[in-house]
Amino acid sequence: MPETLLVLIRSILAFIWLFFLTRFVGRKQVSQLTFTEYVVGITIGSVAAQASTDPQNRFLDGVVGVAVWAMAALGLTYLQQNSNTARKFIEGEPVVLVARGQVQEKGLRMARLSVAELMELLRQKNVFDLRQVDWALLETDGELTVLKKPEYEPLTPKTAGMVTPSRAEFPYVVIADGQVLPNSLRAAGKDEAWLRQELLRHGVNDPRQVMIGQIVGNQLYVDLRQDTQQVSQPPTRATLGTDLEALQADFTSWALETDDPAARRMYEEYARKTGEILKDLDALVR
Repeated sequence: MPETLLVLIRSILAFIWLFFLTRFVGRKQVSQLTFTEYVVGITIGSVAAQASTDPQNRFLDGVVGVAVWAMAALGLTYLQQNSNTARKFIEGEPVVLVARGQVQEKGLRMARLSVAELMELLRQKNVFDLRQVDWALLETDGELTVLKKPEYEPLTPKTAGMVTPSRAEFPYVVIADGQVLPNSLRAAGKDEAWLRQELLRHGVNDPRQVMIGQIVGNQLYVDLRQDTQQVSQPPTRATLGTDLEALQADFTSWALETDDPAARRMYEEYARKTGEILKDLDALVR
């Protein structure tokens, strides 16, 4: 057998074997890998590459070598999940670099970081002023975690004492690359009959014409495969009326949920005014 063809076959088999092993062992982002996992990953890749490109070595030896290293990685993961002692030994522990606003020299020595490197890590977290930092920890994967002092934390509705409405409904992608996603459609509480009806309202006869279809609330957003095509919008009364009805329902819901009497009266008044606008809209489009 020609050597080039042999390398091709071995490479394909090594790729398939490595693919199944990595799916079996698990997956993490590169930034989340510990040093041990990083070394194991490099070694597995090196053994697989040698097994696929070096005809002088037996392919079965490479297969066994990759499997042993993969099982070792799986064993380390099992130990970390079931033993705090093993996890501390294998991964280590987070290192405190800043505590109560004070830089910890001992922590910098343990992490082998200079002050300049600490400031670089802080800048990557959008922190340029060390006075804003309350705590900073270097995690086991090398990522810096920063807790700012309370006066430098971003303002939220809760800290501002504002009444926050309930979260809007989750947007579901129900069509991707022309394929209807039944699970997402069911999660959104819709069926294919409803979807096809909505597509027709947008001037789309076939879901295969759609690049992305997303349900937000009770409305369908459509982006066609070809950007030159124009999606016809539903009639003004249908879209505007639906939006107003949803808004009125939200105001009514917020009025029932809040414990603040002033906020309740405000939401009830908004719901009443929205209802009046709906009546005026019906009179205009008739």
